[in-house]
Parts: sequence; C-alpha cells; structure tokens
Amino acid sequence: MAAADQNRRHYTHFDPVIINSCRYCEGDSRTQLAYGYKWFLLQALKKYSVTLLVIFLTSCSPVGLSPSASAVVSVEATSVQILTGTPNQLPASTELPLPSHTPLSATAAIVASQVIPAATVPTQPNAIRICSPLTIHPLEELPEIISDPYRPPPPGKEQRHHGVDYSYYRRGERLSIQGVGVQTVLPGVVSTALAETFPYGNLVIIETPFASLPAGWMESLEIPSGGSIYTLYAHMEAPSEVKLDEWVDACQLLGTVGLSGNAAEPHLHLEMRVGPAGVSFSSMGFYKADDTAEERSNYIRWRTGGEFLHFDPMLVLTGFNGD
Repeated sequence: MAAADQNRRHYTHFDPVIINSCRYCEGDSRTQLAYGYKWFLLQALKKYSVTLLVIFLTSCSPVGLSPSASAVVSVEATSVQILTGTPNQLPASTELPLPSHTPLSATAAIVASQVIPAATVPTQPNAIRICSPLTIHPLEELPEIISDPYRPPPPGKEQRHHGVDYSYYRRGERLSIQGVGVQTVLPGVVSTALAETFPYGNLVIIETPFASLPAGWMESLEIPSGGSIYTLYAHMEAPSEVKLDEWVDACQLLGTVGLSGNAAEPHLHLEMRVGPAGVSFSSMGFYKADDTAEERSNYIRWRTGGEFLHFDPMLVLTGFNGD
C-alpha cells in the first residue's frame, strides 16, 4: 500500500468521458483525444499555479501596483470628466435576497454613514461627484430601466409625473429591482427623513446648496436657479438610518428599493426640485383620512405650492432629457 500511495502521487487521473463529451470538437477520435490532453494540462496548471506564482514573485521586485478604483462622474462647468474614486456603494456580496422584504435591522447593518461637518463643504468647487441613485446600476444604464419618465404637469397641478421611476423584472440574474441599494446622487444635508408616509412611503430628501456646485453648472443644464437642489428618494423598503441635518457624501447608501407608500410594484421614485435654502419637513402626507393639517400643508408646499420647482432628474444624471 505504501508503494501504491507513492506511485499515486505522480499521476493525476481524470474522467475519460471528458474526451468524448467535447462540445467544441467535431471530427475523428484523435481530435477529441487532443482536446482531452489540453484539458489535462489545464488542470495541472491550476493545481500548481500557486507554486509558480510564489517562484515568480520571489524573483521580481514590487512595482507599486495600486488597487483598482471604480469610476465616478465629475462635472466641471459644462464638461464631464471621469475621476477615480471609491464610491460608498453596496458590495455585490451583500446583495439582498429577493423577493422577500429586508427587515430594518438588516438594512441598518448595511448602511455606511459618512458624517462630514458642513463646514468642510467647499464654496464654488471646480468639480462635483455625481452618482447613480442605484448602487449596482451605473449612470449609463439608467435610461434602460426607466419605467415611468418625468412628465411635468401644468404649474400648480398634482397630475403625474413629477419625477422618474426606475424598475424592472428579470434583468440579468435578478428577479426584480427590489432590494437594490439606493444611494445619494449629489452630496448634501439630510433635510427630511420620514417613515411610512403616503404616497411617498419611506423617503429621504437631501438638500444640495448651490454654493457647493460648480459655478455655471446649473445654467449649462438649463435648470432654474434657486437656493438649493432638493433630491427626494421614495418607496424604500425600510426607513433610512440617516439623521436630520447630517451631511452625506455622494454615493452614500440610504436604503434599498421597495414598495412602501403608494407603490404597486418595487421601484425607486426620484424627484429633483429647486427651492429656498434650509427647508426641512417634519411630516408629509396626503390622500389619507387621518393625515393631519400639517402633513397636508407640507405636501402641498412641496408638490404644488410653486415654492419648489421640479425638473427632470435625468438632466443631472445623464445630461439629457429622459423622456
């Protein structure tokens, strides 16, 4: 048995069926046998790849390779550049199972807060980061997953659609968009964070002061001027863990896509408006019998009062109209 074990070390066995099951070989048996030899050599390389790598590294000096960095979009005046950076987005390994809902405790575990003092916000910077609102879908994919585009109503009217909806079923390996991470498009201050409202459901509003945007950028996109840009993220699975007056960076995780509020299917509803600086909402609601006068007043002020002017978020996200 000892001699047999010693001999066994010098021979690597494989399934002979591999040779006869070549999907890419059509011809005589010699062609199939050649494929089998190639397969055998590949397995040997895999087996001894670590040893070969160690030998190679010990014979070479380091060259200072840096980890790969993902790309984020930077807007500089009227031009668009690609800068390297590591956006704070949901890793693929933490992707939530579908179609079950994510409990609040699990959502809290994946939220990575980056609290930055407001005093560190630059005035009229040369560039600003713009991130996709969905962690696993880059900016260039967003037009492909719009389920309901921006359709502006007449001024002061409530009719749809004041923002953009992103949704899909069976895209790639995903059954639906439910559970995909929702992250900030622009940096700013948390002006509103509400739970279980109607019709918005679990929502967050981020205020981005005009002073933190590149000079002339808003005018280049033909977006109306004002004190701040307000970005609303609605229908998230669970209430966000961000706090009022907290500074959030671009690409910071807010929660996950859900169907809270008035939502028949999982989707992210995104709105952008220009309005006066420093406004926050402690409550907001409409259409329900138990909505308070304050909730309805805040909703009307945001939606139809004329103080907050909505525009197509795709102007900021892709530089063109998403209709």
